[in-house]
This record gives sequence, C-alpha cells and structure tokens, in this order.
Amino acid sequence: MADLGGEVLEPEWLGTRKPHRVRCGAGHESATYPTNVLAGKGICRTCAHRARSQEAEAAFRERVAELGGIVVEEGWLGNHEPHRARCVNGHECAPRPAHVQQGEGICSTCARNNKEVAEGAFRDALAMVGASLMEPVYLGANEPHRVRCSSGHECRPRPALVRRGAAICQICTGRDPQIVEAKFRARVAELGGVVLEPQWLGATTPHRVRCAQGHVNAPWPSSVQQGRGICRVCAGTDPKTAEAAFRTRVAKLGGTILEPKWLGNHAPHQVRCAKGHTGTPTPSNVRAGCGICRICAGKAWDVFYIVTDDVNEVVKFGITSGNPRLRLSHHKRDGLDQIVRLIEGNPEALKLENACIAAMREAGEKPVRGREYFHIRTLGTILDLVDGWADARQHE
Repeated sequence: MADLGGEVLEPEWLGTRKPHRVRCGAGHESATYPTNVLAGKGICRTCAHRARSQEAEAAFRERVAELGGIVVEEGWLGNHEPHRARCVNGHECAPRPAHVQQGEGICSTCARNNKEVAEGAFRDALAMVGASLMEPVYLGANEPHRVRCSSGHECRPRPALVRRGAAICQICTGRDPQIVEAKFRARVAELGGVVLEPQWLGATTPHRVRCAQGHVNAPWPSSVQQGRGICRVCAGTDPKTAEAAFRTRVAKLGGTILEPKWLGNHAPHQVRCAKGHTGTPTPSNVRAGCGICRICAGKAWDVFYIVTDDVNEVVKFGITSGNPRLRLSHHKRDGLDQIVRLIEGNPEALKLENACIAAMREAGEKPVRGREYFHIRTLGTILDLVDGWADARQHE
C-alpha cells in the first residue's frame, strides 16, 4: 500500500476477502479488497476513473481526427455525452464518444440521419417503386406516413423501416391483415378444422379453433402459418395428454412418479428409477428420450466447484459430473482461471449449488450474468457457506 502512496485507514486486519478503508496519495478515501491490490488493480477508483476518462478523451479526439473531423467542444463531458464537432464535409454535429468508438461515425448528416436527408431518402425510395406520398408534410422517420403504392393500395409505412429494406405496401407483400386472416382460415380448413372466433383478432392473438377430432384449442395464426398445427391434444402438448404420456413413459422405464400432482411439461418431477435412485426429470425431456435417472445415465452431479476471474472481478460456482477437468477447462477459456474450491464425490452438489443461489438472493446480490456468476465481493459469503457445509459433513 505504501508503494502506491496510500494509507490503510482500517484499525485492524479484516482478511484478504474483506474490503479495507484506504486513502490514496491524492487524498481520496475508498474501500478496496487486498486481493485486488495484490493483483495490481490499484487502490483508488477515483484516480482510476480519471485515468480512464483521460484515455477515453484521447481516443475520441484521435478517432475524430482519423475521420477528418475536428472536436469543437473545449472540455471533456463524459464518454456518453454529445460533444460538438465538425465533420470532414463541414457539417456541425454532436457525436457521443462511446458511439464513435463503436464505429458509428461522427456526423448524422453524412450518415443520413439528418431529418432533411432522411425525408429526401424516403421520397427517393417511394419514387423508385412508383409509390407516392399522400402526407402534406414529413412526419418523422418513425411515424407512419400515408402512401399509395404503384398498385393503387393505400398503406402507412414508416420511413425508418423503409430505409432498412422493409416493404412499402403490406397488401403487395401478403402481410395485409385481410390476407393473413384469409390464409389462416384456409390453413385451418386444410387441416380439417373450423375457426370458432367470430372476428379476426390479429396474427399474434390466439383464436378459438375446433380440430378434425373435435378438440377445441386456441392457436396463434402466426404459429399455424409456421407449420405448428392447430391442436395441442393431437400434437401431444396438451397438459392432460402430456401428463398421460409422461406417466406411461416412466412406467415403461420401470420408474415410479413420486410427485403428488402434475407440475407442467417443463417443470422437474420427482421420480424413482428402477434401481431405486431418486431424481427430478422434466417430462418434456423424458418424452424426447432423455431417460428418467441422471445417475444411471452417468450424470450424477457429484462435483461442486468455485472459480474466479480476478481481472473482471467475477466469481462463479457450479456443479458437474464425474471428472471436472473438461468443465473447468471450458471456464478457464472464459477467463475463470482460478480454482478456489473443488469438492468431488459430493452427492449433494446440486443442493449446495441451490443453497448458494438462495444465499445470494437473501443478500440482495444479483448475478452479473447467467444464474451463477456474481461480483467477486460475494466470494467471502460463498466460501463461508461452502466451507461450513464441508465442516458439517466431516463431523457427521
């Protein structure tokens, strides 16, 4: 700490995984983890933020110069704030540094985002396909405009969508509501069904239908057009049909369903296999041929691990089966290269993982991504829980 010109304000040592109050050489007070300091990450976020700001400003000015522009803004306003600039063609503009670094350019006029330029481009697009604008004035890139297409149909396209390649007329492209409704009714009739809905509700709204076998369902017209059929019962996805198929399959595999009631096609159900192992397979997976027992299938979830990415300050806990080498090598390629805990031959690995997830939820910690990736500050809490669990098992 002294090497960095700082001073530890904490009266006593709290441990490597506890934040300690410090004062940097510039006089800023903050709380940092000893592990981070030893990893070379510095002691002061304020100084680090200033350094990053200076780097961002320099990179922004350099990129603008590369594009032939000039930054007119005298000071630095932040990476996400507009800065006044002049492009190579002399247009006054206000790009955001973060957007420029992402490759978006610096000038909205040159990029055709200017309102006058956008209006001209929209009118040119209409003229190219023989359509005419019926609006007296331009309403904006994201507002529908009344247009008459070359076939005489009146439609309401949005300029921004037309610019991205969207069709001007829904009738000509077969996406008009009346055309979509007609196709839906024709498809239902082809499948031997009858539409029971008295009026059209839209392509993405369920419509009551009676299939050829007399079952009443409510499919989405868009799903029917994608080939998904009109009847869940006939397809085996109806709850009663799915439950019956699940029970039949489990019985055929010599298993017993221990769940007192049906929880749904995609919810785990407690089952005992023919060899007496208890597991929680998902009905949809069983129907797809995945079996009912992880132990018999070689997926016993008997390994628990904790790995960290000290550079990005991320910790992850998880479970796997058998030899954990492949799983850990996958995480290592993702930057999680530090193995903090590895407990093999642990039949309660899944319970331990769920306990860690519950502990994070109770502590108000949200995953930084996925379900088991958290900020490195939570490592102490996770280790306390895992080590406590391990100690308890040793004394049993």
